[in-house]
Amino acid sequence: MKIFIPITEKVAHCPALENLLLHFNLKVEGYPTMVWIHGGDFVRGSPNSVNPFQLVLKQKVIFVSVAYRLNIFGFFSTLDNEAPGNFGLLDQVAALYWIKNNIESFGGDPENVCLFGHDAGAVSIGLHLISSYSSGLFHKAIAMSGNVLSPETVNIARKELITVDKIASAFSCFRKPTFQLLDCLRRVNYQALLDIGEPLASWKPIVDNGFSNISQPFLTDLPSRMFQNEIFSPVPILTGYTNMEDALLLDKDGNEDSGISQREFDVMREEVILSDITVDNSSCFTNQHHIQDAVAFFYNPIPPTTNETILRKQFLDFYTDKVYGATTYQLAKYLSKLAPIYLYRFDLKPFSDIANEGIPNWIAVPHNFDLIFTFGMPHLALPEDLTKWDYRDKSISEIVMKMWANFAWYSNPTNSGVIIQWDTFEIEKPGFFIIDRQNFTMSTPQTVNYKAFEFWTDFYPKVVEIGTKCCKDDLEDSGSDSFLTKRIILNLSIHRVAIYL
Repeated sequence: MKIFIPITEKVAHCPALENLLLHFNLKVEGYPTMVWIHGGDFVRGSPNSVNPFQLVLKQKVIFVSVAYRLNIFGFFSTLDNEAPGNFGLLDQVAALYWIKNNIESFGGDPENVCLFGHDAGAVSIGLHLISSYSSGLFHKAIAMSGNVLSPETVNIARKELITVDKIASAFSCFRKPTFQLLDCLRRVNYQALLDIGEPLASWKPIVDNGFSNISQPFLTDLPSRMFQNEIFSPVPILTGYTNMEDALLLDKDGNEDSGISQREFDVMREEVILSDITVDNSSCFTNQHHIQDAVAFFYNPIPPTTNETILRKQFLDFYTDKVYGATTYQLAKYLSKLAPIYLYRFDLKPFSDIANEGIPNWIAVPHNFDLIFTFGMPHLALPEDLTKWDYRDKSISEIVMKMWANFAWYSNPTNSGVIIQWDTFEIEKPGFFIIDRQNFTMSTPQTVNYKAFEFWTDFYPKVVEIGTKCCKDDLEDSGSDSFLTKRIILNLSIHRVAIYL
């Protein structure tokens, strides 16, 4: 865990400087605490991946970055008392308890704690909203580029049984009793556990209800069911995504003109849908064509085209709508009944060439590029690189940091220091705040495809239910891992621009 505090805190015990601070009416205690949960698909990442200096210095917040167990160490489960699982999430809870009990000593307000996460960190925030372990430990949250309602965010026991068998076999351990399995694994070198264990499974949180008779489960049911049943902490939320989160997946060596063919479009779209309807029982009949045709009808270009750049854009719209847009929209519909929620879509591509180096012109804002502005990267450059950052990026970064800090301070991103309209989400008025190069404004039907969100959240589930009626599995949430999902993770891990803040 690392704690960054405003400069005033570091001098608070110097009487002369204390008087100076009082003269300028600066607060020396009671700052909001922003608790950073890093991303990395629950298998990689570091609390040191961002530099909060500008955010802390200019917005007067306390920033705490949390380390938590990842990969097999954080999310292996034997499905019983021996290793119930979700250890990485319990590490986060332990950090929140520590903050609640100790942050006042650092000038923080224990009654104003804002969770702040990106990617898997944002998914973690969604899980903390519905876990009894986390209730009362935070008071608002900012979730960026990740959503607990997205496909394949949590695992279920039936699938994890296969993982336990694989791990036991890979390390030549007895499968049962599980205490002997754990004893065996503890004797394995940690690097070998990572190298051999990581590719054997998709390490992620798990629904651990009923695993232990000693402790309470962290996650009692699938997130979608818990939100639907209004089992969550009703705290203010700010959440959103970029307009081309996974565009780097389709980048073919920086070739501007290389789009995707109709065949590629169809195959990738079908793979995404197949991951929703795959069942383990091979003898069970699914009307896959009925489901695929419904999606194709909605997303095939009209009129038909062979233009590969148009097809590339159409596939990105399809994937972003399904994985990010619709899930954000659905989460807002659940939460807005009981708490204020602010949605955004980040469309603002940096003006600076240094930020866009190696990124094709057709890609707007891919994954991680919102962090450039959130953490003031244009102001953090080395002295020799400062002039390479466009003044517009510096100005916009100041505004974005101010809005995020406003939310931490007041639960309202435009409460102070900015003259911008950002309305809360309401079911009758489902607005997104659009951040782009022209201006910051609330969405319209021309800028946000609400029809697509309704398709994914209302019509599509009905089509899937009908198409898989004879194979209905009460514990299935989103199907098995698809080839495309694995390809996305692989490509993004290779091609994402490394952002060192």
